[in-house]
Amino acid sequence: MIIPDSIWMIFLFALGAIVGSFLNVVVYRIPRELSIVRPGSFCPSCRHPIVWYDNIPILAWFYLGGKCRHCGAGFSIRYALVEFLTAVLFVGLYWAYFRMGVRRVLPAFEQGGWLVYAGHIILLCVLFASSLIDGEHWIIPLSISYTAAVAGCLLSMFWPYWQTSPESQYWQIIPYASAKSGACALGAFLGLIIGIILLNAGLIKRSFVQLLEMEEANRQSGDKETSNKPVEDDIEINIRQEMFYEIVFLMPSVVLGLIFMWILGSDGRIGQWWQQVIVQQKWLAGLLGSVFGFMIGGGVVWATRILGSLSFGREAMGLGDVHLMAAVGAVLGWVSPTIAFFVAPFFGLGWAVMRLVLHRSREIPYGPFLSMGTVVVMLLHDPIVDYFVQYFTYNHGPGP
Repeated sequence: MIIPDSIWMIFLFALGAIVGSFLNVVVYRIPRELSIVRPGSFCPSCRHPIVWYDNIPILAWFYLGGKCRHCGAGFSIRYALVEFLTAVLFVGLYWAYFRMGVRRVLPAFEQGGWLVYAGHIILLCVLFASSLIDGEHWIIPLSISYTAAVAGCLLSMFWPYWQTSPESQYWQIIPYASAKSGACALGAFLGLIIGIILLNAGLIKRSFVQLLEMEEANRQSGDKETSNKPVEDDIEINIRQEMFYEIVFLMPSVVLGLIFMWILGSDGRIGQWWQQVIVQQKWLAGLLGSVFGFMIGGGVVWATRILGSLSFGREAMGLGDVHLMAAVGAVLGWVSPTIAFFVAPFFGLGWAVMRLVLHRSREIPYGPFLSMGTVVVMLLHDPIVDYFVQYFTYNHGPGP
């Protein structure tokens, strides 16, 4: 049974508005370290629970006049805007993918395209929520990024069993590992686990501990003037020492990634066995493709953070940005976050100049601009792939 596009878009608009209502909860509660499950929706002023008919997405704000039914306190128009914009994202992504055909290799919605759509819309929601939180609180909660990363891994594992496309096209639709990239991903991920174990055991030191403690103290103080801005200028930090801690943490991941790629990606017996495993176990190729995207997406930003911090003598980028682009890589593959990272400055440049002129500050929340760059790359995915395929074919292909 083929369902008309109009029915799908009406359904997706309604679903998007409901998800937008949930994103309002996420944006308000997670930075304040409140549960997103309990209690139910309540008025921030009088704390009175909001009944279901006063919580209908988009419409409720207008028929309540933007005020609480019980105490009369005003509700920001942002609640209705977030719900509406999320609904537009749901419909817009469907329209772009399955009506405009910006992803020409993507199968029809009912034939497996819905699973890719689900993974990508989760990513868009994560980017939207992260941008709102980063813009207000100067943080990107890691739990939000991990949600998209897990969704990307599940998408890449299960999609090959729903597919109707040739296996040679998998990598254009989902993260999908070759023998070498899969081996590198496996080694790098094991190295990351080792680094986390060493960190929690106290065998290697966390970076910026003093800075994190001060930011936490500011947030708990409830002083909005201090809780919503960076505090690096208030304490002395030895940037080289802090970056050394982060390099030490990353070394197991880098070393094991290279070792695994060298051993499992070779032409020997072990390499041939690994090649057969990757070909036969499609779920593993998909999972490792997502892990490879996670490692490269986060690694590019982390390397920039380390080099930038060493060059400028101050923290160049936050770890929240690192995890956000790692999540993008887990959903879209390793190429997309790499390109999006270099597109983002074009969006952030104007805002940075304005802050420098008006506030004499060089600090900007970079999450929104990374999100904008990612959306551009998602919509221009096919032209980007075509360019790189033609480039490598022309420059590295067989001679006449």
